[in-house]
Amino acid sequence: MITLKTIRTPVIPRNKADPTQSAKPVNRMIRDIENRYYRIKLALRQLFDARLTGTERVGNSSHAVHGNVIYQVNAGTYVYDMTAAQLADLLQQTQVILDDSLLEGGSNNHWALGYVAAEYERGTLAAFTNLSVQSQAYEQQTTLAQLLSTPAYQNQISAAYVSTYSDWKGISDAARANLANVISDSIGRGINPRETASIISRRLDVSMSTAKNIAQTEQVGALRKAQWMETDWARDRLGLNTAVLWLSALKPTTRSWHAARHGHTYTTEEVETFYSERGNRYHCYCSQIPVILDEKGKVVNPGLVERLATERKDWQKAD
Repeated sequence: MITLKTIRTPVIPRNKADPTQSAKPVNRMIRDIENRYYRIKLALRQLFDARLTGTERVGNSSHAVHGNVIYQVNAGTYVYDMTAAQLADLLQQTQVILDDSLLEGGSNNHWALGYVAAEYERGTLAAFTNLSVQSQAYEQQTTLAQLLSTPAYQNQISAAYVSTYSDWKGISDAARANLANVISDSIGRGINPRETASIISRRLDVSMSTAKNIAQTEQVGALRKAQWMETDWARDRLGLNTAVLWLSALKPTTRSWHAARHGHTYTTEEVETFYSERGNRYHCYCSQIPVILDEKGKVVNPGLVERLATERKDWQKAD
């Protein structure tokens, strides 16, 4: 039986502007991504300098459309010295360059997995600390080492590995298909190598932007998932009446329906459903921390709930 005396106030992250406190880990992964795309551009430049050769001829200025972007080019002014077999080899080498950077380590040791695993561990530590503060029963019967060694935790890490590799395989495949179209079109239309390289650089920038968004989603998602898991495990193992308390970043860019949840409690199932809809998991910096509720299903500290409600209302007024 959990009495009010055994339940203490949950620990709220100090940085209200970013409750997930994931800015630094995410930024490290972002810098890693930028370095990888920089290496891709350098390697492709060297490849194209060696392979994209031909003869310049006089032509008229025109425009080429790639996706939704229009580039001004000198259409029909360049004749490439390239056979179909040489083009196929060039595209194969482009694939190798992309995969070497974006899929480094393969499915079992992909370079992004370390970032994601670190966020799972950080989220588990945060949940452990929070529940230990709130419940003497939890504190006495749970250790962090036990949590990190459970089969359930290891299974979640394995599942994250599969998902992460799949995400990056999709990024590499999409970039390869995009660049193959650009290269083939440029050769067929006689767009000179300089303009071709410029178009490819822009298309890689689009790919990098997508990669950064996925990186943020993967890391923050891992941090959240770890908190949800321990919330459920504490209920299943110890019979605690657990829920998660929603903390919105309350940034100017926060979506109104995300901010509206600030300070409310939810089951982990309700939160997972929310993130499965309307693209809610993308570009989201909200977090949820485990809390233990009283017999009436309320957070024990009413002052905390009132403070969070005031923050929510102030943000809604300013929006």
